[in-house]
Amino acid sequence: MAEIKVEPKRSGLGWLWAIIILALIAAGAWYFMNNSRAVPATAAPGDSVRTSLLVPTAGVVAEGPNNG
Repeated sequence: MAEIKVEPKRSGLGWLWAIIILALIAAGAWYFMNNSRAVPATAAPGDSVRTSLLVPTAGVVAEGPNNG
């Protein structure tokens, strides 16, 4: 009759290390993605010519040229 080799069951914690490594990778990705937007954008100064064209003044008529 053949002998069956029986080994004691090992308590493997490989799954725990895999979860810890995945959590660290996810935390690192989150940190670097949020840090890229942390630099405040500089506000562009207002352009007086451009903003004056947006607001019509009292004497300006918004029609085309008068032909007659």
